[in-house]
Amino acid sequence: MNRALIVSLVFACVPAVVACDKSGAEAQKQANEAQQQANREIGQANAQANESQEQADKKIAAANADFLKTREDYRHDKQVELDRLDKDIADLDAQVKTGTAKAKTDLPAKLPAIHAQRDAFVSDLHSLDNASPSTFDAATQRLDKEWSDLRSAVDKAE
Repeated sequence: MNRALIVSLVFACVPAVVACDKSGAEAQKQANEAQQQANREIGQANAQANESQEQADKKIAAANADFLKTREDYRHDKQVELDRLDKDIADLDAQVKTGTAKAKTDLPAKLPAIHAQRDAFVSDLHSLDNASPSTFDAATQRLDKEWSDLRSAVDKAE
């Protein structure tokens, strides 16, 4: 009887053990599928992030190129104007030597200040090469004012 009871119990438990194995295998299968889905979604998110970063890098590079062109154009324009002004200053220097008596007396007092203003402007113009996009506007405003003052001083001396 004990044997019959033990055998009955073993046969009664076998389906439960097999059922536990099946639910464990199904759970593992579901977990694997969920992990694969998560991996696919992570891969897609990484691809989107990489694409967004590439687009941002391109926009930054374009903005930097635009800034460099703007800065170089401004510097070039001021250099052209400075070359013209240098000719006017050279004419004033020549008038001191060959000009009228009034030019010989008035200009020597004005020319040192004009030359000093010019030198300061040239120094600031060269420092524009180191200006960043965030400091460029302030630097050009300062240079424009210096230029205006210098041009005015030369015009008054003429």
